[in-house]
This record gives sequence, structure tokens and C-alpha cells, in this order.
Amino acid sequence: MEGGSTLSWRENIINQIQNRNKEQLFKFQDLITSHNRLFDNHNALRHENLQLSIQNEKLRSEGAVIHHGNGNVSILESKLLAQQEELTELHKKRGENAQMLIDLNKKLQEKEKKLQMVEESLAERTATNNSLNKEIERYITHKTELEKVNQHLRDEHQALQLAFYHLEEKLRKAQEENSKLVDQIMKYKSKTAEKMNEENENFLRKCNLKLQRELEDAAKDMKGINFDAIPEDGPNMQRSQVPSKAAVVFDAHDGVASAVQWGPVDRVIATGGEDRKVKLWDVSKGNPENRGVLGASNAGVMSVHFDNTGTYILAASNDYAARVWTVNDQRLRVMTALLFLNFIDIKFDISDNLQVGF
Repeated sequence: MEGGSTLSWRENIINQIQNRNKEQLFKFQDLITSHNRLFDNHNALRHENLQLSIQNEKLRSEGAVIHHGNGNVSILESKLLAQQEELTELHKKRGENAQMLIDLNKKLQEKEKKLQMVEESLAERTATNNSLNKEIERYITHKTELEKVNQHLRDEHQALQLAFYHLEEKLRKAQEENSKLVDQIMKYKSKTAEKMNEENENFLRKCNLKLQRELEDAAKDMKGINFDAIPEDGPNMQRSQVPSKAAVVFDAHDGVASAVQWGPVDRVIATGGEDRKVKLWDVSKGNPENRGVLGASNAGVMSVHFDNTGTYILAASNDYAARVWTVNDQRLRVMTALLFLNFIDIKFDISDNLQVGF
């Protein structure tokens, strides 16, 4: 391809030069013909002048002989005069032709200068054309590379679309499985709640029956006691009263406070609320003083509980997670999660093990 393109532009330049020579030669054809004619006339006149000079010399020599020999001198002199006049006319024409030749030479030089300028302009335009051709080839190469890159990007985009459709299908299946699992868990929780309610009802029924029997037994045992004989201010008798108002009321959280727990030491209260925070309060001075805020929960806190030593505090929230902090430095130590199940209550038992209620 490159060899064919090189021959084509070379042939094109040669054709352009030949056409230019034909056009410029046609323009100067009359001038060149006239110049050639003048040279031919000049050569003919020079030859004729030479012949006339020879004849003149011959006539002079013959005239000297004839002058002594006969009376035809006057005729020869008239011929010589006529030839001299013709020679003068030829010299005059020769001068005019020489001047014309000089003018034609000047015109020819001017035309040659113009031709040189045209050739220089043609060379510049040829160089410009070559540079433009190279630039076009570079652009064509760049275009080809861009087309390859574009095709590669299209292939990658198609592959990514296929992968996206595949992942979307997997996500849809996972969501369907998740929905099924949630339904199963909700059914399981419903059954568990019904079972717990049934157990609680049985437990309450047993407790009521036991309490009723104990009250009946106590009533039987107290039949022989004389209450009138017991003094009102006896040493073993104390009056008790139910509180009629709250000792301290304060705003613990932004929203509902859903959990509260007394600490085993230092008269510290832990509260949890819908603002996803667990707060520690010191009530030893009467007015509650905030001793710290325990964060990291992603939903409302439903339950809080201290361990037996007051070193750790446990909280359960609606983000399906339970968290344990140390009270002194208020740092999160443990986080555990049970997916799809909300904690209703969580606490430490006597052995500081976790007990969870749903």
C-alpha cells in the first residue's frame, strides 16, 4: 500500500509539471517563435552583409580596372551606392532587431523569475502536501487504534452487563430465599411466643394455686393468735408505705427511654433509649450526673444489664445485636449478632453468662 501511494503521488507531481510546462510553453510560443525568427534573420543578414562586402571589394577592384579601361564607372558607382544604402538599411534593421532581442531577453528573464517563483511555491505546496499526507496517515492510525479500544470497551461492557444480569438473578434468588427464611423465622417466633405464653400461663396458674394454698395454710395457723394483745408500738412491728411520687425525674434520652438498670455499686443507673445510646448516670448526689454515653448501636436499645461486679454493662438493640462495654473506660469489648431475630431482653445470670429472651 505504501509503495503504491508513493508511485501515485510521484506520477501526480510529474503530470502536474508536464501540464505546467505545456501551459507556460503555449503562453510563450509566439515569443519563442519571434526570437528564433530574429536569430534566423540576423544570421541571414550577416551572411548577406558578408557577401555584399565581398562584392564591394570585387567591384572596387573591377572599378579601378574599368576606370582605366572603359566608361562604365558611373554605372558601377551607382550600383555601389545602391548597395551601400541597402547595407545601411540592413545595419539599421540589425540594430532594431538587436534592441528587440534585448527586450525579448528581458521579458524572458522576467518570465523565468516568475517561473522560478511558481516552482518555489509549488515546492512549498508539495512539502505542505507531504506533511498533510503524513498527518492524515497518523490520524488514520490513531483512528484505527481508537476503534480497537472502542470495540474492546464494548466487549467489556457487554461482559459486565452479562455479569450484572447474572448477579441480579442471584440477588433476586437470595432475596426470595431470605423472604422464605424470614417467614419461617417469624412462624418459629410465633410458635415460640405461643409456647412461652402457654408456659407462663401454666406457671402463673401454678403460682396462684400455690399461693392460695399457702394463704389457706397461713389462715389456719393464725386462728389461735390474738391480734388485740399485740401492742401497736411493739419492737418487731414496722409501718411500711407505698411511694406516692418519684424521687428524681430527668430526661435521659432524645425520645423514649426503653430500658433502665441499677448498678450493683456506686449508685449508678444505666439507661437505653430509641436514640440508639446507652447512658450512665450518677445519682449519689440527688441530681443525676451523666458519666458517659456508650454508642455503636444501629437501632433503638431495648435492654440494659450490669454484671454482678458492675464492671461490664450489656445492652440489646433492634439491630439484631448485643454489645458489652467496660464501665470504667467505656470501651466496646464484645458484639454478637443473631440475624433476623430481635432481642426482647438480655442479661447476665448469677455466673455472668448471657441469657437472651426473644
